[in-house]
Amino acid sequence: MHKRYCDPLTLNEIAAEVFVSPYHFSRVFSRAMGVTPGKYLTSVRLFAAKRLLLTTALTVSDIVCSVGYNSVGTFTSRFTRAVGMSPTQYRDPKVAELLVVASHEYSCLPPLEEMRRARRLQPRPQGPSHSISGAVDLPDEAGESDVLVAVFPDAIPQGAPVAYEVLSAKGRAEFTIADVPTGPHVVIALAVPTGDRTRSGHMFIGSSRHPVTIARGLRTYVHLSLSEVQETDAPIAVTLAEPAVSVESRFSRSACIRQTVA
Repeated sequence: MHKRYCDPLTLNEIAAEVFVSPYHFSRVFSRAMGVTPGKYLTSVRLFAAKRLLLTTALTVSDIVCSVGYNSVGTFTSRFTRAVGMSPTQYRDPKVAELLVVASHEYSCLPPLEEMRRARRLQPRPQGPSHSISGAVDLPDEAGESDVLVAVFPDAIPQGAPVAYEVLSAKGRAEFTIADVPTGPHVVIALAVPTGDRTRSGHMFIGSSRHPVTIARGLRTYVHLSLSEVQETDAPIAVTLAEPAVSVESRFSRSACIRQTVA
């Protein structure tokens, strides 16, 4: 899927690569990855589209052809529904300034203070909201790290988190996320070593994988054990920016961390 996302891949073709039936492949893949093959492939394609939108001057039409879609209208509708903004809006400079990326080849996390400032400017959710508490466990090799713990509606997020918290941690650290809307949500933690902005570091990730229920009177506690991003992890690219909301001043461009591909 990573090599041929620009092709019109079918489940039959993907299953044939590992010599099993489409039904068996889909069942085993979903159990191992937490999402269906179709959703995983969509995440790979949208990740590629986001990268092209932010790093090239290609038109949306050209990008559509490059990431496995054959209709601009279909791509635009799916992108907007998944990401929360249109492909054109995604090119807003604020999106890149507060970009969070986690993939085997390329990772990026804004500085801690910029994430905190973006959180303070985030509008509070309408309707009932609650809090999630929990703990993150970082491996020894992570050392002191900047950590983003975010709440998303999907296992492979495409749009901004519905709520999040940022902290500095080493080993185990407790967290509480406020203003979480009612409903099932997935909690994902991302971390980079503090001060490692040299483009040669590593990103660590941990996820609840399956949705946790947030509701009034229900105490929700989540334990996230982080490990280094793997080649098989679904790529994530989300922004903490709210382009439709006035932001007081421009944030400096976030430093990014590039990982070496074996």
